[in-house]
Amino acid sequence: MGSNSTLLTDALKDALLWASSHIIEILVFLSIFLEISKVKINPISSLVKFIFKPIRKEIEELRKEFKNDIEGLRNDLTAQIDSLREDQEKSKEAVEELIYSNEMSEISRIKWEIIEFSNSIENGQLHVRDEYRHIKDEYRKYEALLEKNNLENGMITEEIEKIQSHYEENRNTTSVYF
Repeated sequence: MGSNSTLLTDALKDALLWASSHIIEILVFLSIFLEISKVKINPISSLVKFIFKPIRKEIEELRKEFKNDIEGLRNDLTAQIDSLREDQEKSKEAVEELIYSNEMSEISRIKWEIIEFSNSIENGQLHVRDEYRHIKDEYRKYEALLEKNNLENGMITEEIEKIQSHYEENRNTTSVYF
């Protein structure tokens, strides 16, 4: 046993000598795996922080740029949408004005057609049944346009009554023209 204990003592002495000559390497190696709470030395954490600090900074700058770009795009799109809504409203108003103008022109045209037809009857001009039907259809369209535009019927009522009366008086005749 004596030789074993000498061997063990010698091995222990050699290990302590080696450890004392390599104390710095041992401490660096152990500090990779250990964090000393008071000093907080962790070379891996420090190394990772050191390596990734510029990358993190660049990522943060890119994120800010991206956020600003998105905000700018959002503002541009909002402005474009508002502009389109305004244009659409103006177009809608223009279309409504055109429709109104067209309806007023149609009212005027129908009115004069009825007046001319009534005058032609008073002047003795003969007409076929289809012309009377056409005038009745035009008068229905005329009334619908007046109602739609909240307008009142004036002298056309008298004219259509004259036309209707003449038609009723002559509708039972066998003549093509009356």
